[in-house]
Amino acid sequence: MSLFSGLSAGGVPSAHSDVLSATPDNISAQRGLVEEIKRRGRACVGSKDYPNAEQLYSKGIEVLTSILGEGRSNGEDAVVSAKKDVAILLSNRSLVRLQMNKVSEALDDADQAIAQNSSYVKGFWRRGQAGNALGDWSMALESFRRALKLEPTNKALMKEVKTAEQKKAEEEKLMAEAAAIAAEGRSDEKEVMKDKPLVTPTAVIKGESNQKKTTTSATSAAITTDKTDESLFTKSDHVRGYKIRSDGKKTSYFDREIDEETKQMIGDIAPKKIDPSAKETGNGAPKPLDPSTSAWNTAGTWEEKNVTTWAVSTLKAALLAAEYALPEGSPSSGALATVSKVSKLEGHASYATVRGKKRYIYEFSVGIKWTLTLGDGGQCLGEVMFPDVDGTVEPGDGYDIINWSVDPSTPAGTGPLLQRFVRDGGLRDSIHTAIDDWVKLFSATY
Repeated sequence: MSLFSGLSAGGVPSAHSDVLSATPDNISAQRGLVEEIKRRGRACVGSKDYPNAEQLYSKGIEVLTSILGEGRSNGEDAVVSAKKDVAILLSNRSLVRLQMNKVSEALDDADQAIAQNSSYVKGFWRRGQAGNALGDWSMALESFRRALKLEPTNKALMKEVKTAEQKKAEEEKLMAEAAAIAAEGRSDEKEVMKDKPLVTPTAVIKGESNQKKTTTSATSAAITTDKTDESLFTKSDHVRGYKIRSDGKKTSYFDREIDEETKQMIGDIAPKKIDPSAKETGNGAPKPLDPSTSAWNTAGTWEEKNVTTWAVSTLKAALLAAEYALPEGSPSSGALATVSKVSKLEGHASYATVRGKKRYIYEFSVGIKWTLTLGDGGQCLGEVMFPDVDGTVEPGDGYDIINWSVDPSTPAGTGPLLQRFVRDGGLRDSIHTAIDDWVKLFSATY
């Protein structure tokens, strides 16, 4: 363990030094530490505290790698579970690093996540996002297509595939046009230069007087073109992949500028000084922890309150209230889709106070039973799972589903109706809204 593992990037003690410096020596303690890291990591991502999120996920990957390194001595179940978790943490770190403009490292994390779990949708998704950031539309498109193959009904992935296809087509068109222009230019240059002597241009130094410029007037004019003028490019520059930055400088096509909106999204990542003695008693001994705070909070810089009981009760109520009435003109106008039962609601919720700021942490796996009551009184029944109701999903983005099933008693011929108004829209959209409203209630209540 490094002597500096509990420090932030600026050398200041981290609010998470308790977990970053922890060295659990048995499988149970290791798993407990990883769960704590996942909770804190989600909170950091939610508040755009990417440097701390990167440190936390790196620590979790380190712990899980040690479990995998010990292999079967920990048991087959422990190895399988560790592989899945390390893929999740690698995917999360890929997201964080992409936000920090560490694009190549984000791509490496995505590739490692896929290597650990080849059926993990978000691993391919992160790889596609890294491809977008690099301007490698072929890689992005291939990654998003593989993710969509694993989850064919994911609307967000459908949009990513469509966007990548358009970008790739635009790039191929531009390259074809540039190649044609370059070929024509080479032909013209041969005709022009056939009867002209060879001239070697001399670089023009900023501020130098016209009398000191030793090139011919024609050559000088070509070299001293305005920086923002497209004539900075030779015809072959376009093919090699050069572009003009917003500041007027010519640079590689793959150079990535960070705009002001992105800078604001990343926020202030400068380390903040904390007072390590703030939680101590008069005799220098640490104050005892509140039983509801994190078990790892020995540093006293991370105060977390468990509100799972409240969260389960209110989220369940929100889900049970979700419904959708089929509109006029639909195949079964007036039919009503409802959530008849919340069959599974597992996870946790808490809020943390870090340096006076609150962060809301939640992660649930939700199973529901649904009912579609048709206009003639017939009923369609089934179940579906929402495995990732957590803070990594932005409100309005929707939630992934798995284990969609329809009860055999459901009337024949209703399959397309159920897909359109329960599985892919209608009731599903109402459930998404119910969850998003619950997230707002969470922050308003605490």
